[in-house]
Amino acid sequence: MFCMDNISSNTIDDLISNRKYFAQITQEFLKTISLERIPLFSSIEIETMNRCNGKCTFCPVNHDIDPRKFSRMSEPLFQKIIDELKTLNYRGRLALYSNNEPFLDVRIEDFARYARSALPRACIYIYTNGTVLNKTRLERILPSLDYMIIDNYDDNGIITDSIRQLIESCKSNTEFSKKVKISMRKQNEVLFSRGGNAPNKKIVQPLQMSCILPFKQIIIRPDGKLSLCSNDALGKYTLGDITTHSLVECWTSIEYMSVRKKIMLGRSECELCRACDSLYNPADY
Repeated sequence: MFCMDNISSNTIDDLISNRKYFAQITQEFLKTISLERIPLFSSIEIETMNRCNGKCTFCPVNHDIDPRKFSRMSEPLFQKIIDELKTLNYRGRLALYSNNEPFLDVRIEDFARYARSALPRACIYIYTNGTVLNKTRLERILPSLDYMIIDNYDDNGIITDSIRQLIESCKSNTEFSKKVKISMRKQNEVLFSRGGNAPNKKIVQPLQMSCILPFKQIIIRPDGKLSLCSNDALGKYTLGDITTHSLVECWTSIEYMSVRKKIMLGRSECELCRACDSLYNPADY
């Protein structure tokens, strides 16, 4: 049964107050890393279409200000990515979104089905604002996902009509209610600086800590180019191109190695990282 346990409020207050803890666990994680033998990535985000209909003031690619040229991933390219992951026996996290609203892509259900068939042991998931999601699409995609987070954006903490309808759909399906969580969010909240890209937050000095993302995560844009991390929403940094190289070749490339060497020395060594205050737990990746 879908209940209040499925609804939560996101806050970064706990993260910020525990910054020393995050610095410590990040440093402990990096001690286990050898630049000569980097483990395979354990988290991958695939952005199949670079558009969002949200107007969140913390997002550098919200509907009103997105400067990116429209791009839509081809089906053969998506299948190439998944087929490579299958060859790698990939069992990590696979997000079928990045800096976009995944359900604006009418193919997303078919993509999810293809991914699930090829990667039965991967953790496949989606974050969505739920505005273009309905019961039919929910029923089509959930069997292919391990979970879905629906962000309910309302500054007054009210569940929107569209998401209320989705909740009703989940109430009648026990399996769906296990997979769907509603996150109460605010469009005008101030979160992290997103590598200096967040419109409503900048930081003056770099954090005195490193970051785990270049050692854990791959971000694939619709054109097959690889971004530095999920905070590089504008694709300022390109670390590889899977239209010309394999995932493993990109992951072990000179470009990735250069970034890893810099971030091991701290965030001040990289322009994007220097302006970023995002915090991550290695256990979540």
